[in-house]
Amino acid sequence: MYHLFHHTTSHLKVIFLLIFLVSQSAFCQTNKKPLTYFLPDIQYDKSIPTPEAYLGFQIGEWHVSHDQLVGYFQALDAASDRMELVNYGRSHENRPLLTAIISSAENIKNKENIREKHLALSNANTAQSVDISSLPLILWHGYTIHGNEASGNNAALLVAYYLVAGQSREVDQILRQTLILLDPCQNPDGVQRFSTWVNSHKSSHLVSDPQSREFSETWPGGRYNHYWFDMNRDWLLLVHPESRGRISMLHRWQPNVLTDHHEMGTNSTFYFHPGAPSSNNPNTPEENFILTEELGKYHAHALDSIGSLYYTKYNFDDFYYGKGSTYPDALGAMGILFEQASSRGHLQESVNGPVSFPFTIRNQVNVSLSTQKGCLALRDRILQFKQRHHQLLLNKAASETTKGYIFTCSDRSRLDDFLGILLQHHVDVFTSDKEASINGNQYPAGASYVVPIAQAQPILAKTIFEKVKNFKDSSFYDVSGWTLPLAYGLQYDPLSQVDVKEKQRINSVPKKNGIIIGQTTKAYAYLISAEQTNMYPAIYSLQSQGIQVRCALSDFELMQGKKAVKYQKGTAIVHTSNQTLTDSALDALMHETAEKYHLTIEVTSTGNSTSTLTIGHPLVQAMKMPSVAAIAGNGIQPQSAGEVWHHLDKNLSMPLTILEPGRWRSASIQRYNTLILPEGSYSSWNDADIAKMKEWVQQGNTLICVGTSCQWLASKAIINLTIRKEEKKAAGSGNYENAEKETDARVLAGSIFQTDIDLSHPLNFGLKSSKSAVMKTSSRVYEPTANAYATPAKYSPDFLLSGYLPKGSENTYKSGASTTVHGMGSGKIICFHDNPLFRGYWKTGERMFDNALFLSGMIESKTIESGEE
Repeated sequence: MYHLFHHTTSHLKVIFLLIFLVSQSAFCQTNKKPLTYFLPDIQYDKSIPTPEAYLGFQIGEWHVSHDQLVGYFQALDAASDRMELVNYGRSHENRPLLTAIISSAENIKNKENIREKHLALSNANTAQSVDISSLPLILWHGYTIHGNEASGNNAALLVAYYLVAGQSREVDQILRQTLILLDPCQNPDGVQRFSTWVNSHKSSHLVSDPQSREFSETWPGGRYNHYWFDMNRDWLLLVHPESRGRISMLHRWQPNVLTDHHEMGTNSTFYFHPGAPSSNNPNTPEENFILTEELGKYHAHALDSIGSLYYTKYNFDDFYYGKGSTYPDALGAMGILFEQASSRGHLQESVNGPVSFPFTIRNQVNVSLSTQKGCLALRDRILQFKQRHHQLLLNKAASETTKGYIFTCSDRSRLDDFLGILLQHHVDVFTSDKEASINGNQYPAGASYVVPIAQAQPILAKTIFEKVKNFKDSSFYDVSGWTLPLAYGLQYDPLSQVDVKEKQRINSVPKKNGIIIGQTTKAYAYLISAEQTNMYPAIYSLQSQGIQVRCALSDFELMQGKKAVKYQKGTAIVHTSNQTLTDSALDALMHETAEKYHLTIEVTSTGNSTSTLTIGHPLVQAMKMPSVAAIAGNGIQPQSAGEVWHHLDKNLSMPLTILEPGRWRSASIQRYNTLILPEGSYSSWNDADIAKMKEWVQQGNTLICVGTSCQWLASKAIINLTIRKEEKKAAGSGNYENAEKETDARVLAGSIFQTDIDLSHPLNFGLKSSKSAVMKTSSRVYEPTANAYATPAKYSPDFLLSGYLPKGSENTYKSGASTTVHGMGSGKIICFHDNPLFRGYWKTGERMFDNALFLSGMIESKTIESGEE
């Protein structure tokens, strides 16, 4: 008994000692940190306010909100001649987007001259004439594009203070030899949301238990912007104002190095570029990755000096140019990704010990400063690389078969939107001055455009247009295909030779004008052709003002003067009779609508057709005015819900009621005729919730489902869907060390598929080609419906357009269903198995989605897949 008691007591002493040590470690990490914990122990200009003096707390004690961050940078700007603060835009929530230009006072005064020299350095025609011997290098620090990765934006205050107030030989050298563009917060709206959450859940005695509410942000979390988009996927797509402003600044300054500060899982350590070598984008010159690795030695030394764990060349890639650490590579800059294990609050336990908020900030500060040191040491090599970069790309372009691309589109608005994207990326675009016929496609002179690869932005020009199907590696951090013309539904072809002249260059998007064609004094009806992008926002505006709008469900022909004019299915018709306005007031409204929405509206003086279809025919039906609700909240994928919200709000100017999943059961739903189920889990819905939804659909309403919500409906036997069995894939080598790589090789994550679409189906009205592209983001595929008319979009036999396809799945997707239509009572269920609103730039998908909103009631019952009654 004595021995047992003695043994137990000894163990208890050890346990108590461990508890004491851990508590002391946690205490040390959560205690207020002196400035020297974060920054070098040097002299600082006392006239410059420290972050603590301005905020009233030390960095790391609380999470800095965006308004506090802005205030501090304004204070630095006012106090020092080393900084000039620039506002490059506004977020969706109207918060300022700031960049601090930091350098020596002399460089600040001379910044325009420095900028112009860097622009010259980026052009092969002028690069060699630039004297780089004394030219300051341009370094861009970009912090916190994901709002809940807060170590970045909090570190930004310290880095700025160090540069503005620091009094040392090293600081002076950095300021003389570099011009730093510091973007302290790339996602103001997400940062504000996250900082509010964690600060409001902070205890006086910090709680590190990962189960604590502090670490479980309320949906959708702070990662995303106002519309719940991932801002670090938008650098190429430019859907949001934050991205457009940032890209404008990048091209204006042409930095040599860009740091991109992020966070990752709490149980991780610290990562820095270069990424996995096998996943580098082959369009980026190899020297870029060599220099990135050289810079990495300075990060390793900095992290070693403070005892931080780290790794590199693993997990993260440098492939998709739509990310912040890869887009700069296209400009001849080194994009450097930093990923810090996140505290996601103030202090959190991890497998590596307690992760405190100050600790995460210190790591981000240290690699910011190590980047500055590395840039000084490698300055000549970095500038020389930039000086050669453009010519290297031109030489490569000269050796390639594809010399450029030609494109056109019958929808002028969509074409102009695409031109706008190209011009924002500073891609050279030229009007085609002669007609061309390529691969059976016709390209009219003056309405077609040419993008050569040998131009100012060879990589961006190529990556926007090229289709890629072969890859060195099969692991992808993000999508493997992103070809923009396919998403925009443009007709385009590669060119084996390009001959354009300077006078054909497009420097701005042509001004969009609306026009009314025909004699409005004798107006019988106004016609809006279906291929026009802005048709639906115009229709909704008219409906909101009490105007009835009809839709032609068949092609028809009208005599316009002495000419027979053909009109396609989906043409919108505003008949002048039985409207709430007088003829003159209606005519004024239609002129206003044409101008506001950049539409071509035609006037007819007769309802009689040269075909069998007249404007009063039963196949010309009144459009319903959508009254829409969408489910969004716990369990729902924020990006999918955000894409719906953004599209209705920004593109259609249509109000959307957002219902929490738990609110559905008590909501008064009779006011809605359309309900949208974004991707996500609906496991919280009980039998009563499902019964309420089914009854509502049966009453003649429309349910629109995206991705996994379609699968959920099928699992509840609400609709009939059959999942196609995947082809049997190779079991793998069985070698343990190959498991991750071989498993990744079986994953389909973001490839572009071609679909065959039925142009006579209302869901496809307004699309010109019977081939349409979709973004396929999962390996799930459904068989076509038993009713052959109820699958208006299915994957083509030769379905892969661009992106990675796992070996052994070549036959899995052929003729699988991409869109299906189901019925329940008098209502319709539209299933988009592939996200039609992917990342806010998939224009052909947007048209199909809009057709579902406005035209689903016109789909004949005999063409739908019957479901549970």
